[in-house]
Amino acid sequence: MAEALWTGVAQAYARSFAGLCAGAVPVLLADLPRGGRLLDVGCGTGALVHAAREAGHDAVGVEPDPEMAALASAALGADVAVAGLPVLPLADDGFDTVTASFVLNHVDDPRAGARELARVAAPGGTVRATIWGTTPPPQAVMWSELLDAAGATRTPSPRLPAERDFERSPHGLAGILEEAGLAVTHAGTHAWRWRVAPDDLWAGLTSVGNFGVLWRDQADDVRDRVRTAYDALDARWRDGADPDGDLAFDVVCVVAEARVPRT
Repeated sequence: MAEALWTGVAQAYARSFAGLCAGAVPVLLADLPRGGRLLDVGCGTGALVHAAREAGHDAVGVEPDPEMAALASAALGADVAVAGLPVLPLADDGFDTVTASFVLNHVDDPRAGARELARVAAPGGTVRATIWGTTPPPQAVMWSELLDAAGATRTPSPRLPAERDFERSPHGLAGILEEAGLAVTHAGTHAWRWRVAPDDLWAGLTSVGNFGVLWRDQADDVRDRVRTAYDALDARWRDGADPDGDLAFDVVCVVAEARVPRT
């Protein structure tokens, strides 16, 4: 269910939310020893793998969506395997660092996914993950306000069954990593400002993930009203005073680090 929301939207994602998720790359790569083997699970457009290579790591990525994997392969100049959680075609204990950037909140079985991250990480290695927290991010608040003002239809967003879901917080993310047999060394938040061109964000809001599901449910007249209001967004959502400038959002994610026991 969760993975299906990201099928066939690679180009729109690359224009929009890939830039948002790239804001977490620095914290995911911070203070890692140079030269280690790194695996990025759900690598998207390959931004984290590229940054890791630039920092001196032997980095590779896997990505479950074939279209997204092709984008990443082109950007990285190397094949990106089409694979995703909870089953990776990789041997046990193969990587010094395993990252999962905004992946565990988008899979059908987060706990099984966490166990797979632990399996492919080497003893003494590091697993780092980010997710979006429970509080709606500002871009979602903005979009919700526009939809409500336009009289949009509100169908429930797809959700995991209660027995598979987890608390979207530092405590909750740490909990599923601990359940996977990892020793959590840090769980907290990371904040940054995301700047995006309006047309690029529009491409994502009208196609990607739950945003796209909601958009496709709307009648044409509602869509027209939303687009008109979107084009008229004021300084509250702008980066500076320019009415035609980039949109800007102060975003916060949940981040956790854990170690693989040596025994």
